[in-house]
Amino acid sequence: MERLVDKNLSASIFRPSGAEPSLPERARTVVIGGGIIGTSVALHLAELGESDIVVLERAVLGSGTSWHAAGLVSSLRSSHAMAELARYSVARYATLAAESGMDVSFNQCGSIMLARTDGRMDELRYMEALARQLGVAAKLLTPLEVTELWPLATAEGLVGALHLPEDGHLNPGHAALAFAKLAHERGVSIVEGVEVTGIRVVDGVVTGVATSDREIACDRVVIAAGLWGRDLAASCGVNLPLYAAEHVHVRTEPMEGAVSGLPVLRDMDGYLYVRHEHGRLLVGAFEPEGIPRSVQEIDTSGFAEFPADWPHFDGVRQHAEQRVPTLHGVAYDRFLNAPESFTPDGNFCLGESAEVANLFVAAGFNSQGIIFAPGAGKALAEWIVRGSPTFDASSVDVRRFSEMQSNRRYLHARTEEALGRLYAMHWPHLQPVTARGIRRTPLHERLVAANAGFGEAVGWERANWFAPAGTTPRYDYRYGRQNWFEAVGEEHLAARERVALFDLSSFTKVEVAGPDALAVLQRFCTADVDLAVGRVRYTLMLNGSGGIELDGTVVRLDAERFWVITPAATQWKTIGMLQRLARGTAAAVFDATAGYATLAVMGPLSRALLERISPEDWSNDAQRYTHARRVEIADGYAWALRVSFVGELGYELYPPADLAVNVYDAIVAAGADLGLRHAGYHALDSLRIEKGYRHLGHDIGPVDDPFEAGLGFTVSTKKTADFVGREALKRRTPEALTRRAVYLALEDPDADLFHDESILSGGRVVGRVTSGAYGYTVGRACGIGYIDADVPDDAEFTVDCAGREVPAVISQEPFYDPRGTRLKG
Repeated sequence: MERLVDKNLSASIFRPSGAEPSLPERARTVVIGGGIIGTSVALHLAELGESDIVVLERAVLGSGTSWHAAGLVSSLRSSHAMAELARYSVARYATLAAESGMDVSFNQCGSIMLARTDGRMDELRYMEALARQLGVAAKLLTPLEVTELWPLATAEGLVGALHLPEDGHLNPGHAALAFAKLAHERGVSIVEGVEVTGIRVVDGVVTGVATSDREIACDRVVIAAGLWGRDLAASCGVNLPLYAAEHVHVRTEPMEGAVSGLPVLRDMDGYLYVRHEHGRLLVGAFEPEGIPRSVQEIDTSGFAEFPADWPHFDGVRQHAEQRVPTLHGVAYDRFLNAPESFTPDGNFCLGESAEVANLFVAAGFNSQGIIFAPGAGKALAEWIVRGSPTFDASSVDVRRFSEMQSNRRYLHARTEEALGRLYAMHWPHLQPVTARGIRRTPLHERLVAANAGFGEAVGWERANWFAPAGTTPRYDYRYGRQNWFEAVGEEHLAARERVALFDLSSFTKVEVAGPDALAVLQRFCTADVDLAVGRVRYTLMLNGSGGIELDGTVVRLDAERFWVITPAATQWKTIGMLQRLARGTAAAVFDATAGYATLAVMGPLSRALLERISPEDWSNDAQRYTHARRVEIADGYAWALRVSFVGELGYELYPPADLAVNVYDAIVAAGADLGLRHAGYHALDSLRIEKGYRHLGHDIGPVDDPFEAGLGFTVSTKKTADFVGREALKRRTPEALTRRAVYLALEDPDADLFHDESILSGGRVVGRVTSGAYGYTVGRACGIGYIDADVPDDAEFTVDCAGREVPAVISQEPFYDPRGTRLKG
């Protein structure tokens, strides 16, 4: 890949008369960053009919990350939503040269993903099954077939491979300029050599940007500034966790056999990819131990590079020579080492910020910016114009992170791992190993003593499972049943038959108080939350298009005081949505998450246990299902909510954080002879799936209709107060619903479910699984999913489990206690 992005080329496109473009005093939309992401967003906005758009680039178009990208293009990713974005990108690149008149060197040569291990081959089988669901061309290969498609490679040590014939590569710099040219032709103003020095915000809403030249008033801003995005966002109080790392690829001298028809070779077990480039081979790395770089170490004038580091690259080079023996002794004419930005979880950031209205983000693409640029640009443009996502944005929503994840020390540590995560094994339940132990619940040390196996979620250390005494609580990853399977089964059965204790302290807890608190929450919630004091109600929170942004419970603590309890991963999103609705009202919104622990005591003996450590009356008459009260317990006080995410009699206790250990100790001591067992999030997942409870981000999300999702009961038809999304729901009719949520169970007790498996009937795909787990009570894997609305319940169904069709039972009711009698007794 030559550096073809330069000032002279961009000038010939945008300033044919030689005149320097001037900055406007005002624009409707300002896009910060002139790389392939920013130009794609601008183009897609213009194609949707938006006008008065200006793109600002500090240096030269494409001189940030785009110029040094390897240009790889892929038609398939590991999830349904991301694969849809990637598919659009492939289709758009295929027409980009004809549209723009620029040669972007799109070579649709295909790609081959290699497997050196049985585990990697399992991963490829799941990807091939997803490809069938989406209609993406894909074929599993034998080792011999790999060498037939890639004669320079050896089959030695291979288990198999996956061939994606629609993949390829292109010149990323020219692609960025092609998007810019098309945007310019549609009226977008593109100005180079202008640095944005600040974002202006008034009352939580974007009003303009300050630049090195002048201020520009605007209605909305898009941050597409790559690795510079974190600090720019932070300057106006927005959380954007990005950090740079060195990203390397090298290029050989011309060599025999390096021809343009070679597919891109992805040897992920060797942390590398190889592709053709001008009669040479380009070898790139996603090594497991990356080298983080702070922005202070990176040149701001464009085309930033770091010195060549052959010793660091040596391990990848050895893997490359093992797979492609002709690389032994070959000379290299380029070592390209340049910065790329990474996020803590390996997914990019897209959408409107939680903190500032009309401030949008498209950044942190983790070396996948070329793969996603067209799809993400289109998706964000639609989000901006429509006011809500048009795809399931849960995994990339910029609001999914907690504030602490923008901390630079944390990001530096996590980025050492983040670079390699793209090619590392994507095991089910895989946990990061860097930047751990950051957010700890008040009970953390007690859980360590109980032999907890911890996972991480938005920085929280959470007990996922508990290992038997005398064993080490470590993960032994695999597809299928992992080493914690039996232990989690005991936790599951304890909740069903006796009593189990969960630490759910990472739950988001937001307090809304004041004279207008009720009005704010009525606007926020689909359910009527004008409750009696001490009542709890499950509700959804929608976007303007009627899609599900959040779900959770609202508790009325007093006449003008409420709690909103949502999942841990939505803390920042919940706070942001509530603060936006409360702005200008007599309601205060503040985060109470760290102020209270959450101990869930679940199971048929939970009442008997709590009676031992509290003088309160715990009978059904004293506290019915979905009621809350403040109780005396152990040596202090706590709020007790009679709710359950496991489908059994149970209570969530909310003691102040300083009393959490005292309450925990009392529960553990009192429950010993009742068979009390510690339980973690893996058991919680299997319990809730048996009961049919939805999980935000898997079963429901921003494009899901409450009625299709089977959650119509949360939508009040009686309350007079309007709520966000209500008008969109009114425009829908039952006849217009195209799919419906269902519960499913595999008939083979040895088969497993994860998510995104295809549901088939009559030999065709009629739906997909959104979440699955082994149901220890029902004795087989079960899940939640969606099928086409016109498919009858009595049809015969199978589920595609990594290429094996397993007969399944589909039900409109959960497989465990569908009437909910065990919750209410």
